[in-house]
Amino acid sequence: MKLARAWIFGLALWAVSCGSSSSPTAPAPTVPATPSPAPAPSPTPSPTPAAACGVERWAVKTLTDSDANRVDTVNVIQTTVSAMNGFPTHCSGLPDNRAFPEEFRVYEVTGNVQLTREEEDHDIHIVLTDPGNGSQTMVVEVPDPACALGSPHIALLMQARSQYQNLSPLTGKRVTVRGVGFYDFAHGQRGMSENCIELHPMVSIETTR
Repeated sequence: MKLARAWIFGLALWAVSCGSSSSPTAPAPTVPATPSPAPAPSPTPSPTPAAACGVERWAVKTLTDSDANRVDTVNVIQTTVSAMNGFPTHCSGLPDNRAFPEEFRVYEVTGNVQLTREEEDHDIHIVLTDPGNGSQTMVVEVPDPACALGSPHIALLMQARSQYQNLSPLTGKRVTVRGVGFYDFAHGQRGMSENCIELHPMVSIETTR
């Protein structure tokens, strides 16, 4: 009887031993995470190009033409808006070069500022009316010195632009301006004189009231 019990106990031990000797399950390999692609940098926007300087008779307008040194900036002619409206008319067929006697002279006029605005060619467009006759108008233009590089009169143009900026806003005020006579094409510009003459470029400005 004791022998039978011992045999059964031994058989149980053997069964336990066999079960514990089974190979452990190997852990599943860890799959590395796929890295997310770095976001592409946003392209830097290109700067918006500034509006170009002008074209028509531009060298004459900015005193960068070959005859700019012949403009008499010393002997300034005092006149009026109405009187300048009586000069000869030149509104079409204009040459690229400085061609008319008025374009070699500097004039001084006093007028009431009806309008000022910056044009696409960087000029400041000023409309003057004659204090004694509001129906008589003319245009005065203040160039951007950056559009007149190389002019022998660049210092005058820089001074004029600075004076305008320091005095602005000017609408409704009376001013005395000096500028070079210039004939422009008639293209519906606001304040155009009867004969298309302008002061272009302006070389000085001051308020009178």
